[in-house]
Order: sequence, then C-alpha cells, then structure tokens
Amino acid sequence: MTDTFDLMQQLTGDRPVCERHSQYLPCQHIDCVSGHDQGEALPGDATPTSDVQQRATGANERSPRLDWFEAFGTDFSKVDWLPGKFMERGQQVALVGDGKVGKTLFVHDWLYRGVAGRPFLGDRPRDRLRVLYFDRENSLRDIVTRMMAFGAKPEDLQERFDYRRFPKFSGGLDAAQLAVLELLAIVEDSRPDVVVLDTVSRFIEGKENDSDTWLALYRRLHAPLKDKGIACVRLDHMGKDSERGSRGSSAKSQDVDHVWELSRVDETTTRDESGDTIATTIRMKRTHTRTGIGDDVINIVRRGHKGLSGMWTPAMTRHEITDASEQRQQDQLIQSYVDELLTRNAPPLGRPKLKQWCAERGVTFPSNTDMAAEVVRRFKAQREG
Repeated sequence: MTDTFDLMQQLTGDRPVCERHSQYLPCQHIDCVSGHDQGEALPGDATPTSDVQQRATGANERSPRLDWFEAFGTDFSKVDWLPGKFMERGQQVALVGDGKVGKTLFVHDWLYRGVAGRPFLGDRPRDRLRVLYFDRENSLRDIVTRMMAFGAKPEDLQERFDYRRFPKFSGGLDAAQLAVLELLAIVEDSRPDVVVLDTVSRFIEGKENDSDTWLALYRRLHAPLKDKGIACVRLDHMGKDSERGSRGSSAKSQDVDHVWELSRVDETTTRDESGDTIATTIRMKRTHTRTGIGDDVINIVRRGHKGLSGMWTPAMTRHEITDASEQRQQDQLIQSYVDELLTRNAPPLGRPKLKQWCAERGVTFPSNTDMAAEVVRRFKAQREG
C-alpha cells in the first residue's frame, strides 16, 4: 500500500496538497498534485505541470492489463469459503437486521470461531482468520461477556482479533478521503482477512437515502479492500418496513457481493434448577447476490444458557444450523463437546481418562463410544492447533 502512505504523507505534510485551494483533500484538478473530491472545472488555458505529466505516465502500471491466458488457466471450481460458507474470501457483504435479532452476537460468534480455527454453522474447521473490527455501538462489558459466553479466552483473541472501539477517523468514510486513508493505514498494519464496520451508519456523513453516499463508500473503501482480497462485512439496520430490506437507499444492495438479512422467527425458554436455556430461531436470507454461489437461505438456532445470577454461562452460547443433514447435526454436537473441553482447559488425555476427568468436574462427555473417540481426536487436534 505504498501509494496510500505516499498520499497520507501529502495529506498530513507541512503544505496543502492543493496550493490553489489550501485544502488537504484529494483534488481532481489536473494541475494539482492531488485534488478535491468535488473540484471545480479546470480553466481552459491551464496546462498540466511536469509533476502531473510524470504521474500520468504511470497509468499503465496503476491499471494493469488482464492476461487472458493466465485468467482462463485459473481454477475457479474451488470456492475459497470463509467459516460458515456464507461468504468467500475477499467479498464485500452487508448483514442486515433489526435490533432484536442479534446481528452483532452472530458476527462475534462467527469471528471468534474463525480466529480460533473452529467450525461454525456445521462447516469444517478452516484456516484461522485475522480480523479487524471497528465498533461504534457496543460497550466493553457487552463485548467481553459475549466472548465469555461463547467460550473464548484472551489467548484465543489477542493476536488475531484486532478490535477497535469507537475509532476516531477524520470524518465519514463516504466523504473524507483522509478518514479512509487512516482506516487503510490500520488495515496495512493489522493485515486482516476480514474487516467489520459495526454499524455502518455510524461511519458515514451522507444521508442514508442518498445513493451517492453508498457509491462513494464503495469507491473509497470497498473497492480497495476487494482489490487486495480483504473481505468486509458491514452491519446495518433494517428499515421500518422489513419487506423493503435495509434502511436507506437501494444503492446499498448494489455495491456489495451479497446482502444477508437476519430475522428472528421464534424463541423458547426452558427453565431448570441451573437457570434458563434460551433457543432463538433465526432465518438468514440472501436477498442480493453478485455470484449466486452457495445457499440463499440458512436456518439457524442460537442456544444460550443464563444462570441463576442472570449472567450468561461461559461456553454455552453458540449458533447452529437447523436444516442440516443428520451427519452435519452430529458434527455440530461433537464440536459442542470439544468446545466445552477447550474452554475448561482439559488435559490431552485418552478417552477413558478424559471421561473420568469430566465426570469428576461435572463436564458433559458423550456416552457413545464412536462419538467419544471423535471428540477426543478433535479436541487434541484443536488444542494443539
């Protein structure tokens, strides 16, 4: 991202980028080093400076020509899914839902399991992710208690989950180029696989109903991230009429690869002597897609246990796919046993001794011999990984 940092130096240096206008924003005037977003027309008698001419000679390098032989030789049959198989590596996605559905809770669970290299929604374990999360919504207590409810520990998150609470950029990402450059500088330092904006309306200055707002956001932020193979998920609120999707301009759905809408279908509570087990059924529907690859509807249940104190029980909250095959459901059950063992920091013992270790501490362990053997195998692999 050398160009980004060169421009950053120009933007923050001792002299303005455009001396004619004494502004720091990039300019479109041909005789300026870099111009303003909405620069006025260049006078007809103006001539390009040698600096501009020199920059123009690099246009071929900045706009590389597609090699058709190399392109046709690429194997596109293998889809490079991120965990959960609802988006591919490098894609730009909008995740939309109202406040009751738990968008952030879903994304936190997904990303925690992604950085820890654990399965999500019945998908197989994939390469561990690096995540950069920009949050202007949630308190520290909300974040930490959720992570604990999933079973996360600091060592699972510290190196790969770069979390930025209430970041202070120099303007909206749709309107201020300096703000985008500040974000991209953090991206360069963090080297993430996924960037998250929670919630996107907190990061823009323009009106949500104005298509120019979203076209500018795509041009400034999504396009550079996509070009570098970095995925981006922006969380968004549903409009007043849920049938019409996310709040604001329809351009929101035109600048991303997929739009996923989350809606709550049902919720049940089961009470026992230890507290309440809450099961929330969620429908995840893809309303817009650029590729058409993958499922358009995913039915999910979020299960969590709330103790008598009112706090969520550690390692007892997770999202599971409900319309899966019998084999996939069994895989999810096995992984739930594995997650509890990892959270309890169980020792890497053989099946009989591990079963005894669990019985002594009140930790659930499968009675089925084949399932128990698979739990032990996965537990040791994920513990060492």
